[in-house]
Amino acid sequence: MLPSKNIQCCFFACLLIFQGSTHAAPFESCPSNAFLMQQSVAKLYGVNLVTGDYSLLSSDLGTTNKINAIGFNFHDNYIYGWGYEWGTLVRIGDDYQATPITLENNPGVNFFVGDVALNENSYYFYKKGVDYGLYKVSLDEQSSEYLQVIKIINGQNLSVSIFDFAFHPDNAFAYTVDNNGQLYQINVTNGDLVNLGNIGETGTFGAVYFDVDGNFYISRNSDGFVFIIDIEDQSPQATFFAYGPSASQNDGARCAVAPVIDESIAATTDYGDAPDSYGTTLFSNGARHGISNIYLGNTITTEHNANVYPKTDEDDGITFLTPLLAGSDSLIEVKATGAGYLNIWGDWNRDGLFSENEKLISDKYMDNVTEVFLVNTPASALNGFTWTRVRFTSITSIVASGGVSDGEVEDYRVLVTNAGNSQIQDTPYYIAFEDSWPEQGDYDMNDVVMLQNSSILLTDSYDVKQIEFQGELKALGASYHNGFAIQLDNILPSNVNTSLVRFEINGVLQELSAIEEGTDYLVIKITDDLRRHIQLTQTCKYYRTEKDCTNSSLMTFSVTVPFITPIALNDFPQAPYNPFIFAQDATYHGDLFFHPGRGLEIHLKNKIPTSKADVSRFGVAEDATQAASNYYYQTSAGLPWALAINPGSIEEWKHPIERVDMLQAYPNFKIFVESNGSKETSWFSQSNAINSKLY
Repeated sequence: MLPSKNIQCCFFACLLIFQGSTHAAPFESCPSNAFLMQQSVAKLYGVNLVTGDYSLLSSDLGTTNKINAIGFNFHDNYIYGWGYEWGTLVRIGDDYQATPITLENNPGVNFFVGDVALNENSYYFYKKGVDYGLYKVSLDEQSSEYLQVIKIINGQNLSVSIFDFAFHPDNAFAYTVDNNGQLYQINVTNGDLVNLGNIGETGTFGAVYFDVDGNFYISRNSDGFVFIIDIEDQSPQATFFAYGPSASQNDGARCAVAPVIDESIAATTDYGDAPDSYGTTLFSNGARHGISNIYLGNTITTEHNANVYPKTDEDDGITFLTPLLAGSDSLIEVKATGAGYLNIWGDWNRDGLFSENEKLISDKYMDNVTEVFLVNTPASALNGFTWTRVRFTSITSIVASGGVSDGEVEDYRVLVTNAGNSQIQDTPYYIAFEDSWPEQGDYDMNDVVMLQNSSILLTDSYDVKQIEFQGELKALGASYHNGFAIQLDNILPSNVNTSLVRFEINGVLQELSAIEEGTDYLVIKITDDLRRHIQLTQTCKYYRTEKDCTNSSLMTFSVTVPFITPIALNDFPQAPYNPFIFAQDATYHGDLFFHPGRGLEIHLKNKIPTSKADVSRFGVAEDATQAASNYYYQTSAGLPWALAINPGSIEEWKHPIERVDMLQAYPNFKIFVESNGSKETSWFSQSNAINSKLY
């Protein structure tokens, strides 16, 4: 449609209004939400790409027709688009009113593909056909080409069936997807077109966007599905990202230099907290929900991004009333607030993923009710701890990851047992080390402090079928590089079913095996260097040992070790087993040995070393080891270099601060040692401590 005669005749008047002070102010900032234009009489929506949630920004943009080909201008914080009522470019400010702009050399037709470049203050728009093509108009008032339409290439030479394009935040190219799923890169300076491959999805993608990290998002008109594409991939594929709004007419715009999460405002998204292999964080396209009046239990938490295990949310919607027994029915209580559909997945093969054939419940409708469900755990489900994911939302047929606009996701760590098996939870222990062995050092016993939990799985004949360890590094007051491992004395490594060993650090499955090779007895090696797994602030030399020096990073581990032949419980070692630290190869470990390597081990008092220990170091300095008498890792006065502390009813044991001798922090420890453990058995309680000397 040609511009009206009145608009053509009052070019200078319109231009004066456009440039003057009476027009609407720009948007205050470069927003994280996307803009979506819909309807035959234009309406503007704000879209949260994280969840697909959207809200109406304006139903009256000052026009009686469509506005299409919109783009957000990073250079002035206005939205620009093509106003069908006037047949020309329009600008939209914070009052959401479209102001028409008179252009020189207006092509005289309406457009539905357009965006504003980031490397220059120019609007680009496109229409297929020999009479049309790719155009540019400068929005820079200082440019000699200001508001002049320049044709870049003929629409026959650049011929693609597309419905929107968006500019990359860094490389100045525009990107688009046609209705057959072909991803294209367009050089807008000359119209060169590069086909980057088929993304695996088809349809009309009327709204496309970029974020500051170069992630490309496309929204399909027919169902509102939002997909994310890595355009740098050699074979880029569309991955489902969120359930967004659907419409026959869609056109999108977004400030491409903004992240999709705005951490300057209050969080409005709920995430799960399972390890990230399950799709938990936004980076992994994790399960996430916009906050609404639909949720599980009584409350819902919000985050800018997920708290991944071992950090957890306060979930309260699900209660497992009976154990999950493989091949049998179990009872689960679910409390739903609001109306929606319930879906529950379980990782029965413990591969770190939720698949569609691992569902307990599919699209069960619930409306403000608490219900008990009878569910069946597959007979093939593996023994041990695994994860379940529960999602409740008004949308049906959802998958285990991706964003939805309402509801809640809750992740639960659960135990699966087979018929005839039972689980025994061992007592938790704090394992504290002084790493200066065989010298006594400062004896602050905080060089490594590990909270160690373990459980064993028993057959119906009380044989140990499997053991699982979990741990959390509580302190690292060492400048030396120490590894951490656990030996199961008298257990042969050849009896381990290595194909079923599951090993995680910080919730991430590890590619390296936790079973150390070349040892006489089974050694579960967690890491060669604990320092690799923590982050220190600039003011902290050590991890959680100095006053007024805290660190938010965590180092946790879990490892499950199943046995080929179950081991009689009477022949199995007891908790805390035989945890130890060792020197990392080729690193300094004191002037006494300089680079002692893996052979330097430090164990609990009277626990045997591994077959890899260098026993020639026994009896050096303060060490009074007498292997023939099973007298290991202690001084002549009986002081150990490692402690296993069972706090019992105490919530946690507090270690000494840096360079404070254990005997000063816990004075009764000396009596406990000298009495060979018969006196002052609660020496480690805070009531028996000098609290000013504790971390």
